[in-house]
Amino acid sequence: MRKILYISSILFVLMFSSCKDYLDQTPQGLLTQEVVFDNPKTIKKWIANCYSYIPVNHLTIGYPYGGSPVAQGGWNGMSDELDYTGNFAGSGYWADAVQKGNWTASSPTSDQCNYWAHFYQAIRQIHSFLNSVHATGEFSEQDVENAKLEVRFLRAYYYAYLIQVYGAVPLILDEVSFSEKGDFPRTPYDEIVTWLDTELKDLADKLPSSVDDKSWYYGQPTKGAALAVRARMLLYAARPLYNGNADLAGLVNSDGKALFNTTYSADKWKKAVDATKDLLDMGIYELHKEYNTDGSIDPYMSLINTFFNSKNKEIIFARTDNANNYEWDSFCTPPTSDPADWNALGFLSVTQEAVDAFYTKNGLDIKEDPSYSESGFSTAPLYATNTKWEDVSDEVGLLAPAGTYNMYINREPRFYVDIMFNGQVCPQSKQIVDFASWGGDWYHNQTGYSPRKMVDPTFNSINKATLYRPVVLYRLAEFYLNYAEALNEYQPGNPDILKYVNFVRERAGIPALSSSLLSDNEKMREAILRERQVEFFCESLRYFDITQWKKGEQILNTSVHSMNISTVVNAPATADFYKRISYENHVFKNYFSLFPIPFDEINKNKNLIQNPGW
Repeated sequence: MRKILYISSILFVLMFSSCKDYLDQTPQGLLTQEVVFDNPKTIKKWIANCYSYIPVNHLTIGYPYGGSPVAQGGWNGMSDELDYTGNFAGSGYWADAVQKGNWTASSPTSDQCNYWAHFYQAIRQIHSFLNSVHATGEFSEQDVENAKLEVRFLRAYYYAYLIQVYGAVPLILDEVSFSEKGDFPRTPYDEIVTWLDTELKDLADKLPSSVDDKSWYYGQPTKGAALAVRARMLLYAARPLYNGNADLAGLVNSDGKALFNTTYSADKWKKAVDATKDLLDMGIYELHKEYNTDGSIDPYMSLINTFFNSKNKEIIFARTDNANNYEWDSFCTPPTSDPADWNALGFLSVTQEAVDAFYTKNGLDIKEDPSYSESGFSTAPLYATNTKWEDVSDEVGLLAPAGTYNMYINREPRFYVDIMFNGQVCPQSKQIVDFASWGGDWYHNQTGYSPRKMVDPTFNSINKATLYRPVVLYRLAEFYLNYAEALNEYQPGNPDILKYVNFVRERAGIPALSSSLLSDNEKMREAILRERQVEFFCESLRYFDITQWKKGEQILNTSVHSMNISTVVNAPATADFYKRISYENHVFKNYFSLFPIPFDEINKNKNLIQNPGW
């Protein structure tokens, strides 16, 4: 039977900047699949569409496009990092519903968090491509082989994402099965991990270490990208959620086959160690560092340009389109007094818990550093020495003006790069940020903090101009901390644990961790997870660090704190603003650690067994 498809419907989004030469979106009518794969132009469009399913993690849960859901802040809002403005409450917005505990198997909708339908649609298109693509015209046999490697990588990436979210899922590896049989049972989790391990190693052997076309530098998969997906996947498989979790003991298919092995295996940690070392041993990636004239690291510019310098060697794999970064800039930028500046929305709020996680300038927890104070205000501006970072007032190194609440004084560089706090000069509007006067209402900030990380400092919300930056999906710092985490579980006390954590701290401009931690496995683990919390703030990793270590009820089932916006809204900033309050209760139940399979999918497929609790 001839397969018919609407080219215009599958090419609804322009993906990568490198695709501009061949991705026009003019409706092309109804074409047979055979005709599509006889034309180099439509072949390349099909490939681009296979890429289009990569989510913009920090913007949305689920689809990377689709209107208002991008305002949700992605996985960061599912964790303890971000919260939402009042206009999301009760409006069906997914992450807000999760925070309130209003979550059922019927909750995921097609444009918010239905990863199941989203990724299986992508996988089906990949299988069609693998079965049908052939050399034609200017699309040579070598082009065919290269393209097959690309889409195989994407298939592996999507499956790794699926098991990260749902655990065991149906592993479908050919187009015929998609077309002729829909009632797939779930494949045991460890079987999928084994297949992914083998597939990604094979891809790493065949993919290039780098690509020649610089416009695709981060967008096309490389050996390093394959090894990165493999290493993260194996780390996640070794964590307690999937490694010896007795809570999953009763989850079996209708034929009695267990979907999870509930016996703990130290070998899973060894696999994570070895896989991460395979990536690190490539030796082609580097932490992005910028230097002062005296040869010291400038942590401020280094941290900022990890995301804004699109040629840096820390990025392993990224989504290279820039279209939706405007949304992030808009939802993070505080509103101004200019009525025309209506796109500076400030929807996303940083929790007090996230603010408190950042260290002091001495690399210490705020509770452990005697120099930290929550009393009074600074009497002089705070400057960072040895940095090229210019404040919008053209003062080099200015971190906080005089009169700043002392909670925000003498904090580590990542704090100033990542957090917008009250009394600071807003880079976008060049106005003093005044959360106390306009925060807390239906539209605006709820906590007294906005994200600054990855936000374009030149963002003009009226003309929507934004600096180019890729959406970073994998970067080297993660794998330094992944390696330390896995090694701490497999070989406690190994000095490399501290070595790799301190690589990250050195770039961040704070002192190294004490070697005494190596003698205490649990304290070292907590130090690594804390370092991850700070280094990867708003990078969509925190939620999985919490749930996969089975800490969801401990960390996420709690009150969320903020500055005292509620009592000073629409009033001049006063000392009353600078008080911690518990402003909202969040709900997390143990079974939330695995997403529910969407109710509609369970109804369609009699062989799908739902995750526990749903």
